[in-house]
Amino acid sequence: MVPAQSLKTIILTGPTAVGKSSLAIEIAEKLAPRVRVEIINADSVCFYREFNIGSAKPTPQELERVPHHLIDVADPTDHYHAGKFLKDCENKMAEIRARGAVPLIVGGSGFYLKSLRHGLWKAPPTSPELRAQMEAIETDKLFEKLIARDADHAKKIGPNDRYRVIRALEIIELSGNLPSELESQMDKEPDPRFLLWVLERDKAELQTRIRERVQMMIAQGWIDETIRLRDLYPTSKTLHAVGYQQVLDFLNGVEPEGRKTEPGIPGLIDEIDLAHRQLAKTQRTWLKGLKPDRTFVLPGDSSQVFDEFSTISSGA
Repeated sequence: MVPAQSLKTIILTGPTAVGKSSLAIEIAEKLAPRVRVEIINADSVCFYREFNIGSAKPTPQELERVPHHLIDVADPTDHYHAGKFLKDCENKMAEIRARGAVPLIVGGSGFYLKSLRHGLWKAPPTSPELRAQMEAIETDKLFEKLIARDADHAKKIGPNDRYRVIRALEIIELSGNLPSELESQMDKEPDPRFLLWVLERDKAELQTRIRERVQMMIAQGWIDETIRLRDLYPTSKTLHAVGYQQVLDFLNGVEPEGRKTEPGIPGLIDEIDLAHRQLAKTQRTWLKGLKPDRTFVLPGDSSQVFDEFSTISSGA
């Protein structure tokens, strides 16, 4: 038997709606009780309490089926940053291994996963004054500015991640360094403790899954959730996460530039659907750059994911 501390930790990731969470739960339940698996969240919106529907957070029933960690660990107005995630993740991995269980890191937030694999940038601290100035500017305008200053990094972030667009511009203004250059200073070789497994699906199938999930979340009360969060926590940066931003724009009567939309809820669904398809494209770019150890195409490879995880987690 291989000592627990020398076992590889699997990072299970992939684009939005590919089925990461459901497959992780399935793996944990199939392996129990021979191997006890506990899931560590690596999805940035799921860190925050009360952001439930639009984050596709595991349901209370799913959380009861398999132990989950780093979900609901921050208040809506907190800033849960990569440094905090790395520290918390390291602590949780150690705790899980100490009780004889196996950690499985699951999520699609590329920057957090890159931090796990390659460490953190050496970037300047935030500036409240500069941040306040940029917060008053629309996301698309900020993204255009970032494209002009650091196109490589802008393409990795995508046009909908308002927080990271602002942070990138802040780094440029405060340090004179380009984020893409800072990335190049990160550790070249990935941390050998981890294996990065990427889940994929046929493009048309993934787009159908995205559309169906958006429709389901709207039916579950996503608009009402956003109204409540906006009223209680108007300064929460998580309100600008993909999907929530589109609901906010809908509530505020903000029309997308350069294209016409259907009136009412059908138009909102179209906008959220588009934003998530753009997110999936951005995530693929991030993950390709991380050089995955394995890529599995669902649904056909799901049994292979289970078999390989079972072999690695048991130390065979």
